[in-house]
Amino acid sequence: MAENIENLILEHLKKIQTELAAIRQDNSEIKSRLSGLETGIARIARDESAN
Repeated sequence: MAENIENLILEHLKKIQTELAAIRQDNSEIKSRLSGLETGIARIARDESAN
């Protein structure tokens, strides 16, 4: 019985690790896209101030 509980816990932990890896990947993509937006906004601001 204890072995079944340990296996169940391990399965849950593996699922949590998988989901956490996906969240980290999504977070990395969001940061990258946000950086691109910030760069674009900075360019627009720079171009507007030059006019």
